[in-house]
Amino acid sequence: MRQRSGRLAISIALALAAALFMAACGGPTRPSRNPGGGNNGGGNQQPPPNNPPVIDSITIQGTRAKEPASFADVAETVAITAKVHDDETAVDQLQYEWTAPVGTFSGTGASVTWQAPATATTPGDVTITLKVLEKYGFPGGPQAFQHDVTGTAKLSLHDSVKEVGDMARQFLLDFSDTNIKDANYIMRNFAEPSKCPEPNEVTDEREQITTHFRYFVMQNFRIGPAAVTVAFGGRCPVDGRRGDACALVPSFWDSIDLRDNARRSVDGTDIVAAIYSPVDVRWWLCASNYDGHLVQGVGPSFYIR
Repeated sequence: MRQRSGRLAISIALALAAALFMAACGGPTRPSRNPGGGNNGGGNQQPPPNNPPVIDSITIQGTRAKEPASFADVAETVAITAKVHDDETAVDQLQYEWTAPVGTFSGTGASVTWQAPATATTPGDVTITLKVLEKYGFPGGPQAFQHDVTGTAKLSLHDSVKEVGDMARQFLLDFSDTNIKDANYIMRNFAEPSKCPEPNEVTDEREQITTHFRYFVMQNFRIGPAAVTVAFGGRCPVDGRRGDACALVPSFWDSIDLRDNARRSVDGTDIVAAIYSPVDVRWWLCASNYDGHLVQGVGPSFYIR
């Protein structure tokens, strides 16, 4: 009995020692619950449900009569309007940030104006960018959260006076060059007949150029600077040809008529009508009519109409 009591005492002492050791070193414990903790507090607070704004459309429109949408000439001011909706916030409470690589904006909100730069390399595209911001939060609390969405629209920037004038003069210079006999090349800046308000003018022009090559040999010529007017859906002065722009180009031609070897010279103004194609995003020539008089020689002449 004494031996058993000794052994029992030793076992109890060892168990007590082990328990004290575990307590001192930190044994396994049950996790405690923290009702105030988690991701819903402090800087990790989750935002309330909220749908971001939606940019439905961005429209660009100049103020000239019959001007195509998404078109601007250098130095022109156009109106830009965004259609936006949001499920929780009134659209006039949203913030609108308009940007573009060139030009300047005036106004605030969903409707602003944009002025094109006075000079630019044209034709070319300008990307108009709109960022819409919505600030929101919990009812009665600060608007600590934010949505932002971005939309873009492209504007076609032109210097119509220069573009139409350059094409009209190039057409007449190529026609006057005795080394160029390809009517299709000379008329490379003419539109397909179906795109022009008077389709037969394009067909007739090609035939007249071919006829001129057959009967005339150019000796001298002079092509002056073009005077261009832009009036979408309008008519050219003098001859009333329909078009969106018109170039008046002083032109003098001095040729030998191979039918009778007579020298014939004419002096006057070539009237070149042009149209703008929103589909092609460019200007095209559509008609040419010569308003001039003979200054040397008599009889018929087959110059550009």
